[in-house]
Amino acid sequence: MNSTAKSYGEGVGALSDEQQAATDDAELASLGYQQKLHRTMGAFTSFALAFSMVSINTGIVTLFSDPFTRVGGVGILLWLVVIPLVFCIVMVYSHLAGRIPLTGYAYQWSSRLAGNHFGWFTGWVAFISFAAGTAATAAAIGSVFAPEIWPNPTQLQIQLLSIGATVVVGVLNIVGIKVATRINDLGASIELIGTVTLTIALIAGVFFFFDHTQGLGILVSAHPISKQPIHFVTVALATLLPVSVLLGWEGAADLAEETKDPRKTAPRAMIRAVVVSSILGFVVFALLGIAIPGSVANLLAQPENPVIHLVRLQLGRLAGSFMVVVAFASILACLIANMAVATRMTFALSRDRMLPASGFLSSVNPRSGTPVGAILLITVIAVILNLASGGFVTAIYSMVGLTYYLTYFLTLVAAYMAHRRGDMPSAPPGVFNLGKWLVPMIVVGGAWTLVVIVTLTLPDENHDAAVTTLVALAIGALWWLVSLRRRLNQGTAGPRQGRH
Repeated sequence: MNSTAKSYGEGVGALSDEQQAATDDAELASLGYQQKLHRTMGAFTSFALAFSMVSINTGIVTLFSDPFTRVGGVGILLWLVVIPLVFCIVMVYSHLAGRIPLTGYAYQWSSRLAGNHFGWFTGWVAFISFAAGTAATAAAIGSVFAPEIWPNPTQLQIQLLSIGATVVVGVLNIVGIKVATRINDLGASIELIGTVTLTIALIAGVFFFFDHTQGLGILVSAHPISKQPIHFVTVALATLLPVSVLLGWEGAADLAEETKDPRKTAPRAMIRAVVVSSILGFVVFALLGIAIPGSVANLLAQPENPVIHLVRLQLGRLAGSFMVVVAFASILACLIANMAVATRMTFALSRDRMLPASGFLSSVNPRSGTPVGAILLITVIAVILNLASGGFVTAIYSMVGLTYYLTYFLTLVAAYMAHRRGDMPSAPPGVFNLGKWLVPMIVVGGAWTLVVIVTLTLPDENHDAAVTTLVALAIGALWWLVSLRRRLNQGTAGPRQGRH
């Protein structure tokens, strides 16, 4: 352990803001970089960003019908299978975040634990996932809220709403991380308070006021709306709702260089975000299913978003309007967070000369502390993807889930390789540490990532997403083969290896 880490461990509890900033800067310098981004994020903001990245309302509102279509209401219980498996990945990521607190998280971790070439492919896949995730979240705004503005929105209107939201969020990120995260804090707070309020209202309604609901029986109903037989593949596909919801929590680690005391703050933020999101996501989804009046098929067949329609139907128009506000705040905060983490991954790769036009993409405005070139790139990509996708969020979401889980898998492999060689960096006292549980968590988490990757590639309905992902991976491999491999071998590209 170096002297900086030692002093950090001995006195962190009593550090003033100035001392903490000096310690954070020294920690960053020990890892090879000079502080350029502005450290403004505290514990709540880090949690809010991770919580907004998960955005349980975004997933539930956009994918509510999925398990009912595939396996029936019993699909709700699949949350209880997915949650502990996701936690295995969260635990390993928290272990790594406390040891290598750098922007570009998985790229930096994999590069330092398994080599620069391995790190490039991990970083490229993470870049794809965040760039596509930003587009997917923007598309969700268009798909969900265009019907609230226009009675029968056209594809162009959906696209314009999605693109307009993307541009606004891009401008907010350019203005500065402090402004963007304050708005994100507000959106996350509205989502958290609104979701808890909705939960209480649904509990009261389900048990005391609602008539003719599906009731608890929906949780064991194995009658899919599609009327197709249930088999292993359909069950696996039905798990994709909680899988798709419980993504993005690692965004707190990606903004490590803009976080105060990131070794401790980022792991706590990720764990808290997943705990809160898992509990609220499962409870809200179950309550919504129980509260469905009459036929599930009829609810899902009407033109309005089924979640918003259900809330209006059972709790009244005012509650429906409240749900619209909460959902909009949630998805907008999710878009702000996605834009932030996508641009920081772009910045991290470019800072190490891993991408074309790295000088432009790694440039940081000294006044705002924001990587303006990276923000412009991600904004343009999100706009293009929304135009190409026709505003349909589901197809983009499929690619997002696959690339996220490829990133998880590659990171877990890198962690295992470093552990086997005895090269896992140490961490100061008080930082999250799995100890002897590191390998079991890697093994279980790695097995789960493989299951999800297979589910997101082999079934016929996921072939388009798999092909799109393969094309994106091929572009990264071609760039590595033609240009990057030589420069990595020469040491003119790649992470600036400092002391851990």
